[in-house]
Amino acid sequence: MKFFTLFAVFLFSTWAHSQQFKLGKLSQEEISLTEVSYEPGSDAVKLAEFGDLKITNTGYELMEYGRTKILTTSGLDYAQRKWSFRPEKKFDKVVLKEAQTINVVDGKTVITPVEKKDIIVSQNNGLTEIAVAFPNVKVGSVIEYKVLIMRPHDLFATPWRFQNNIPTLSSKLNLTLATDFEYRVILNGAELTKKYSGKKNNREWELSNIPSDKIFKNVYNKEDYREKLSFQFTAERNFHGTFYAENTWDGFKKLIAEEIAKSLKGANYQDIANDIKTGTTKFETLKNTIIYLRKNFTWNRYWAVTTKNLQSEFLRTKKGNAADFNILLNEVLKKKGIYSEMAVNSLRSNGQIILNFPTYSKMQTFVNIVESDGGEKIMVDAATSDPENLMFPNLNYFNNIVLGLNGAGENFLSVTPKISEFVSVQKLKINETNNELTIEDRAKGYFVSEDVKRENFYVFSGAKNETPQNYTEKDWNMQKQFVNFENTSTYYLVESPLTKTMRELEVSKNRNFPIALNFPFLITVELKTKLPATYQLQSENFNRKITSFNGNLQYIQNIERVGEEDFFTWSLLVNKVYFNTNEIAEYMEFIDLVNASLEKAAVIKKIK
Repeated sequence: MKFFTLFAVFLFSTWAHSQQFKLGKLSQEEISLTEVSYEPGSDAVKLAEFGDLKITNTGYELMEYGRTKILTTSGLDYAQRKWSFRPEKKFDKVVLKEAQTINVVDGKTVITPVEKKDIIVSQNNGLTEIAVAFPNVKVGSVIEYKVLIMRPHDLFATPWRFQNNIPTLSSKLNLTLATDFEYRVILNGAELTKKYSGKKNNREWELSNIPSDKIFKNVYNKEDYREKLSFQFTAERNFHGTFYAENTWDGFKKLIAEEIAKSLKGANYQDIANDIKTGTTKFETLKNTIIYLRKNFTWNRYWAVTTKNLQSEFLRTKKGNAADFNILLNEVLKKKGIYSEMAVNSLRSNGQIILNFPTYSKMQTFVNIVESDGGEKIMVDAATSDPENLMFPNLNYFNNIVLGLNGAGENFLSVTPKISEFVSVQKLKINETNNELTIEDRAKGYFVSEDVKRENFYVFSGAKNETPQNYTEKDWNMQKQFVNFENTSTYYLVESPLTKTMRELEVSKNRNFPIALNFPFLITVELKTKLPATYQLQSENFNRKITSFNGNLQYIQNIERVGEEDFFTWSLLVNKVYFNTNEIAEYMEFIDLVNASLEKAAVIKKIK
């Protein structure tokens, strides 16, 4: 299996560097700038960022300088900055050194310093927040600051992001390693990797004309592709021989196997399995097992890949983390004769597993990949999966890959949600004074959600809908509604109801990072109508069928005459959700062909 990665790795010992960033002095280019050429319409722009980063034995220190220009009235929201820290931690601190607003009035520079009244310090749950509202800000103002940030995160941290929520013209970071220990520096992002990959002795990084993170459309987590620098220590400190220090997948999996083996000692799992009813199918047995675990044990709200002895802790207290739940599930399924592979997962909200080496921050939780009836694989988290909806777990769990714990080496498994379906059958009756529209929808999987706007799939919009009838039929969520609207037109344009869906699937032409769609789906919309003798259907080259990726992407639109009725059908199948960079060209070709087909509309026209 091939995967796309966007980072480079370097090892350093020690180094020192310093550079001055001159506050209060704007260049003529900065003064004249009113729009970002490569991202027009931006409300604000970071003119420059500079950081002096020092990694120490206790964590890191970052002297950060920033300068932002306000371009629109909406951009006034960017005239404030916030930092936070935990005062009870010895090496966690934020010190605002300087902050001011710069305006150019009649060619002269006017500087308004931030005063005490512009700073709000608040405390909540042990966290101290410093909020700065820059004074005298208007369109064209420049705000700038100098701040010292100290953090105790010496195991893994991401102290510098070159890419922000607004475009950045220049971002530079210098590194000093003032520590007795060895660290791995991780560069993340397409441009950063392209520019500095292979430069092992590099000690400073700089990018220019960086777009905002708004470019990250159709991804599971922007942080997976953001241009940024992280670091993780390698093998020293008090964590030698632990998950924090392990550098190979074989070594990491060995540590997990040893911990799981220790956790299983002393308990009789056959007795637990005997307490759970064996179903007529593997799936029913799995469901019964999940129900049993959730009824008899409480999740402590922690995801984890570490555990203690189950007999002395989890089975005794009836409370534990996600690792405890999933280890017990795996062992019980073995006793039931059901194959299940334990795997390490990082949720979408946490960011994707880094493939080149173990990064402990991405080793978030255990899941089970269970082999159900007919060999179907189901991903289950024993701590959180809904036993009544095991086929469609929370999408947060599907982050493209998991690390399988069976076998040796880099056993990465691709994980994809089960396909969801939506079918809408719409029947149009045209009368002399009014039109009648009957809509019957069927939804399954992730389409059964309040977030899904069913009206996006309706051929005719703007009608007054009666209260819909909702009911269930087997695995389907059903909805039926009747619509009446005045017949005030002699001309009806019949366009594809999948236009909005296709717009959501579009990506930029210069995209250089993978495409990740939310879930696989099949949408089918049918429009049936029996036209009065006074109306006529006109269409030209309407019928289309477009396929790509061996049929995993498919679009169909078709008109068929059956008896006296006209049947319109639109269908979109997306059965592949993750596309590496070498697949983007084929993906975009499919999107372009479908969009061209969407322009082939039909017309219902009154002729008498």
